[in-house]
Formats: sequence, C-alpha cells, structure tokens
Amino acid sequence: MMVKSKSAVVGIIVATVLVIGYIIYAVGDSAPAADDMKGWAKLILVFIAISVAAQIITQIIVQIAFSASVAAKENCDDKELIERTIRSELAEDEMDKHIAHRSSHIGYGIAGAGVVLGLIAAAFFDISVALFLNIMLMSFFVSMMVGAAVTIYMYEKGNRGWDC
Repeated sequence: MMVKSKSAVVGIIVATVLVIGYIIYAVGDSAPAADDMKGWAKLILVFIAISVAAQIITQIIVQIAFSASVAAKENCDDKELIERTIRSELAEDEMDKHIAHRSSHIGYGIAGAGVVLGLIAAAFFDISVALFLNIMLMSFFVSMMVGAAVTIYMYEKGNRGWDC
C-alpha cells in the first residue's frame, strides 16, 4: 500500500473516532438544547478545531513512521540514499494531482449536497437549529470519508476510467 493510501486510511480512522466521540457527546446530557444555536455553533467549532489538530498530528506521525520504515528497510547508513527514497515516494506527479482533483471534486459535491439537504429540511420540515447544523457537519464528514475512499481506490486499483 502506498504511503498516500496509508495516510488516507489513517485520516479516515481518526475522523471516524472523532465523529463517534462527537455523536456520543451530542446525544448526551451535556449537549446544548435543541434550539440553542450559539451552544451548538460553539460545540461544532470546538469539534472542528480538535479534528484539525488531530488530523495534523496523525499525519505527522504517519510521515515519521514512513521515514523510519524506509530507513529500516534500506538498512544502511547512507542518509542521502534514504532521503532520496523518501523524496521519491512523496513526490507529486500528474497522477497524484489527478487523484487529488478527482477525490476533492467528489467530496465537494457530497458536501454541497449535504448543505442543500439541510436547507431543504429547514425550509420544508421545520427542523431545529441543532439538526440543521448537524446535517451540515455530517455531510462534511461523509464528503471527507468518500474523498479519502476515492483516493485509496484510485491509488490501489489505478485511476483508469476516472477522467476529469
């Protein structure tokens, strides 16, 4: 599995754990009231900040682990060879750009559909502010998951037939 695929898998795992934690908190007794927009907005902002920090930290750990595994695999003291191997694996070529473009395109489409779904629910079904904000938050989570899954698929199975 390529390091970019491993990075996407780790991102999915971390995001899933964080969303499960958010859901447990959101349905618990400490959650804001359903009509408390300010409370839900603060909760979601804190969740987003924690998510960004967790993703950054885990991606740094993935890169360190990858570098250490390359150094162990090469099993030599030639730092230049190890650095060259790491740079070649992490270099971005046209295929990488194509995969990133395709996965972000699909992810943005899902996020946009979630926002529209939330607006439709608010306009026609008189939902609470909390449900509206949570629909949008979960659409962003789903879009990130699907985008990462597309990235993994395209790296591992090839990107044939995924023209932009």
